[in-house]
Amino acid sequence: MNSKNHCFLLGLFFLAVVSSCNKEKKTQNSVESKITSDEYQILGTLKNIKDSTWIYINHDNNLIDSTQIINEKFEFKGSLDEPTSFFILIGKQNPEYFILWAENTEITVEGEKGNLKNVTINAGESQKEKDILKKRKDSLNNSLDWIEKKYRYAEKSLETRDSVSKAQDKILSEMQRISQDFIKEFPDSYVSVNSLKIYNTTWNKNVVAELYNNLSDRIKNSKNGLEIKQFLSLPDTPKIGEKYIDFELPNATGKSIKLSDINGKYVLVEFWASWCGPCIEANPKLVKTYNQYKDQGFEILGVSLDISKKNWLKAIEKDKLPWTNVSDLKGDRTEVAQIYGINGIPDNFLIDKEGKIIAKTLRGNQLENKLEELFGN
Repeated sequence: MNSKNHCFLLGLFFLAVVSSCNKEKKTQNSVESKITSDEYQILGTLKNIKDSTWIYINHDNNLIDSTQIINEKFEFKGSLDEPTSFFILIGKQNPEYFILWAENTEITVEGEKGNLKNVTINAGESQKEKDILKKRKDSLNNSLDWIEKKYRYAEKSLETRDSVSKAQDKILSEMQRISQDFIKEFPDSYVSVNSLKIYNTTWNKNVVAELYNNLSDRIKNSKNGLEIKQFLSLPDTPKIGEKYIDFELPNATGKSIKLSDINGKYVLVEFWASWCGPCIEANPKLVKTYNQYKDQGFEILGVSLDISKKNWLKAIEKDKLPWTNVSDLKGDRTEVAQIYGINGIPDNFLIDKEGKIIAKTLRGNQLENKLEELFGN
C-alpha cells in the first residue's frame, strides 16, 4: 500500500495522543536519583534541543509520562511488569521521535536534534534484541526512504506510480520475512511477540499460529502474547464472495448497533479515524458519493479506530458525516478490525443485499465506479 495515502495502524496513534493532551506532567530532572530493582530510569542527553522543550512517553496509544528537557538532559522514572516498547516524542508540533525498549533497569539515551532515529540507547536485553532486528532491516529502510524522497514531489504517471508501488511492496515483503525469521530465532523475546502482534492481521493466520506456538511459555503469557492468543480465537477473515461476519458496536450516544441493523441494497463498512489524514481527506468525496446513491439503497457504516471519543465526535461533526458511525474506542484493538484483517486505514468492504462481500479496499474513484456499475447510473 502507498503510505502517502494510507495510515498504518500501529505507530501512528501516538501523534494524536500528544496533540490532544491537555494535562502535562513535569518530572524532576535529577540524574542523581537512585532506582530500585523494580524500577526503570531513563537518563537522556539530546543535543541542540532548547530548554523547556516537552518530551513524552507514549505506550499502547496512551501518554504515560512527560517532562521537559533542561540543559539538553531529561529523566524519566517508573516501574514495569514486563519489558515494554516506548515511543519517545520530542516537541508538540510535528514531533521527532524514537523507540526504545524499557525494562526495570537504568537506561541511557544519547542523540541530537534532526537525527533522533539514530539515537544511542544502552538498556536491557530487549533493547539489544531490537537493535539486532533493526540492523537486519536498516538497508531496506534506507531504500524505502530513498524511494519516498525521490518521488514525493515528482509528477508521476500511472505507470511510474505502479512501478514505485511494486518496489515498495517488494521491500516491505522482505522486511516481513526478516521479522518472521527473527521470531523463529528468538522465541523467548518480547521483541518477537511485539513484531508478531504488529503483523498478526497482515500475515496468514496459519503463519501467525505457527510462530505463536513456537514462542516460550513466558512470552505466550505476556500482554502481547495473550492478545495474539485472543486474535487466533477469532473467526477467519471473510473473503470476497463470502458472507460477512456480523458485529455490534456502540454509536455516538452509546446505543449498540449491529452491522445487520443497517438496511440497504449495498452497505459499505468504512474503517477510519479522526487522526488519520488520508481518511479526513477522503471524507468529502465519500459524503458526495453517499448523497448521490443513498436514495437508491446505498448505506455506509463508519467504524472508527479512534481512542478519543471527543476527537471522534468532533471529526464526525466537522466533516458532516451523515451515516451511522460506531466505535468502541479501542483503536487497533477493536476485534472488528482484527476479524476483517484491517492493517491500515482508510479501508472498507462492500456488502450486497444477500450479505455477501463483493468488493474490498475501494479507494479514490473505485467506489464511485463500482456503485455506477451496480446501480446503472
